[in-house]
Amino acid sequence: MRNLFIILFSAIILSSCQTTTDKINDFVSNYNASSSMPNSYMIKSTRAVASGGNEITIKINTFNDPINKEETRLIRSSIPEIMGQAIRSEKEGRELIEKDVKFIIKIYGLGGKVIADEVIDKNIAIGKSPKNIRSLPKENKKDPPLNTVLEVYNKSLPMEDRSSGTKIMSIKADTENNIVYTVEVPESFKVLLSIDDSEKIIKDKIAQSPRFKQIFTRTEALGVSNIIFKYIDAKGNSVKEITINKDDIQ
Repeated sequence: MRNLFIILFSAIILSSCQTTTDKINDFVSNYNASSSMPNSYMIKSTRAVASGGNEITIKINTFNDPINKEETRLIRSSIPEIMGQAIRSEKEGRELIEKDVKFIIKIYGLGGKVIADEVIDKNIAIGKSPKNIRSLPKENKKDPPLNTVLEVYNKSLPMEDRSSGTKIMSIKADTENNIVYTVEVPESFKVLLSIDDSEKIIKDKIAQSPRFKQIFTRTEALGVSNIIFKYIDAKGNSVKEITINKDDIQ
């Protein structure tokens, strides 16, 4: 069975059994056994419980600081969607949903603040992606598994920083498992990027950002060693490319 942990950072390993109650208990047991694996990037820890009746509650603790409204919004929109895809992509998961089992997804930020409280069942469309997780090639090095997570984030893009006029157009993993930000810049920003010391200035600014330090820490288990910023103009022409590695932010 394909390890879905690399997509959600926790595997959903389901085994067939006789009754719905047994299936629920097996789901909870196997989920929690796999959730002891190292978590990365967004996920701090996760645990499932049989919460009574035909319900399974999956609690997901993230590293999110609720003050960060942008990250909170992305987590709220992405994790339930990924969870829905993961559950629906497995035969046993679909069977539980068809037997009216509800999956309650509770997502928490730092300090225990609830970020999202969603329900996945047969009447709710969360996770009903036309390209489910099982359909993804298992050994496609041209499409790193990390892109399955980043694909959900890209649904919220482009995202504009009004103070600078820059726009994040996409966030993807390349074949070397680097995280690549494609950023569209206005003409005024192109001038700044043409300055000889611009790369050092940008790297110094990023080095001061706790967010990027956290990204490196949380993606280390996935083999991410670089974050690449590809700056383009409004016509898509390359302006500058800057690579940040873990040593740059220490």
